[in-house]
Amino acid sequence: MNDQLGAVRLWLATAFRAAPALCLLAIGLNVVGWVIAPAQAYAVKLVVDSLSPGGDPNLIWTALWLVLGCYAAALVVQTARRPLDALLDDRVEQRFHADLAELVAGIPGIEQHERPDLADQISLLRSESRMMGRSIYALLFAAGTVSSLVTVSVLLVSVHPAFLGLLVVGGVHVAAARLSNNLTWTSITSMLPNARLVHELVRICRSPANAMELRTFGLKDVLLDRVQRQVRTINAVQATARRKAAGIEIGGQLIFAAAFLAAIGWLLFGGVQARAGDVALLILLAPTVAGAASGTGELMTFLSESLRRFARYHEVRVFAREHSWSDSTTPAPDRIASGIEVRGVGFCYPGTDREVISDLDLSIPAGTSVALVGENGAGKTTLVKLLARMYDPTRGEVIIDGLDLTMITPDGWRRQLSAAFSDYARFEFTAREAVGIGDLERIDDPAALRRALAEGDAQTVIDGLSDGLDTQLGKQFSGGVDLSGGQWQRVALARAFMRDRPLLLLLDEPTAAIDPEAEHALYERFALRAAAAARETGGITVLVSHRFSTVRMADLIVVLDHGRILEVGTHEALLSSDGHYAELFELQARAYR
Repeated sequence: MNDQLGAVRLWLATAFRAAPALCLLAIGLNVVGWVIAPAQAYAVKLVVDSLSPGGDPNLIWTALWLVLGCYAAALVVQTARRPLDALLDDRVEQRFHADLAELVAGIPGIEQHERPDLADQISLLRSESRMMGRSIYALLFAAGTVSSLVTVSVLLVSVHPAFLGLLVVGGVHVAAARLSNNLTWTSITSMLPNARLVHELVRICRSPANAMELRTFGLKDVLLDRVQRQVRTINAVQATARRKAAGIEIGGQLIFAAAFLAAIGWLLFGGVQARAGDVALLILLAPTVAGAASGTGELMTFLSESLRRFARYHEVRVFAREHSWSDSTTPAPDRIASGIEVRGVGFCYPGTDREVISDLDLSIPAGTSVALVGENGAGKTTLVKLLARMYDPTRGEVIIDGLDLTMITPDGWRRQLSAAFSDYARFEFTAREAVGIGDLERIDDPAALRRALAEGDAQTVIDGLSDGLDTQLGKQFSGGVDLSGGQWQRVALARAFMRDRPLLLLLDEPTAAIDPEAEHALYERFALRAAAAARETGGITVLVSHRFSTVRMADLIVVLDHGRILEVGTHEALLSSDGHYAELFELQARAYR
């Protein structure tokens, strides 16, 4: 119940926050528009009554003025509603887009990006953004339908109170429409994973980064066949649901039509004393009553769909609130005095019960450079994510100078970090921005940019661009320039160098697209930066690499295997112990020889 109320509040708030004045004006116009038809029918009744034997001839002028007034009001409503509705659509959709982007980006962790169920929800919300924007029509529809039902009810009672039963029979149509909508919606939600797979396969096909391999390995037909199979499955399920839904709706409409014809027959031949105007009124109200019943059915359908969409949106917002880490209020330290301790840490990725890190205990002294070594899947990147607080441990603690990392404000901690990753982002901004965002406070500092480019070995990349740092990156923009994989990686490395003295520098295989000699030179610069940070702030550098020529530069080497620590020590000590590290080192050295 609380979820439903939360969805309703969110639905109303989104519309009214986007354009409060437009919402009120649109509601007013909708009410007028729905009342015009029954008002015109009543005006015709007055005309017929005034012309009937014993009628009041003076009523005809009142009726004519009422007809003219309704006609003029209809013109105003029809003229104003179309541009107003389009403007309101755009405002609400824009507000929703901004809210969703702020919501997803504002969650401190990254769980929402790595959980399939949440990814499905967010993907559907994005794809239905236009319908989310148009959900305001449910509110307009509600106002119009209620005003129409009240007006029609008064007019039906004026003929005979029994005719209110027509509106009750209209409930059959409403129930049929609701059941129809439930069938359709269930078919859509059951196909969400399939729809997201189609979207991803299409993205793979059209991505320039995949173009060469798609053609080299002849993957076009394979991918298109998968897309077509998924589309056929989606279409088959939804077509079946829509056929059933259409049958139910048609049945409801036929029942209502039969009831209305019976009412007219009763009025004409059932001995009910009625004036000619009453008969005319009932006949003219037929489409209005049908419209009111149909409108109620459509309203229930529209309300149901809108509430489902906003219930999904509400769930995402609840997740964001529950994962906001709002109880983390301690400011981040300006320096590390003693070090970082990992105590009894275990971690399972959301949605699984398998620990990728188990019973991890590790002490990293302040000012130390640490290399994480191990085969793929050993838990190296997961440990990096925990140190950056992209996730909190499932159990255990990460301690910074005696303070649990979960108590430190996530934004404050991130401002003390810098990082470079193997799956680096290709920010298609200008080259200046793509590097400068590594430290937003100094994005316009020429000296900081020059130093970052030099230390990240990216100056040659910039020198090769037509407009230097002002060059637009990315082929999707007019005049934009694409970079090679190694060039993009150098830009990412320069970005990591923008922050002068990070307390924690995370290097998770950031040089995979760079040759070994250039990589060695880069890590030497990283080592110099780390040494400077160690002296001034006690900063710690954590390095993940498969190249032992780089790993041996670290003060401390941690060997991981299946989420557990096997060995810890210096390069020399681990070699002399003749353990797992020595075995891996010898395998790589033998390959080079």
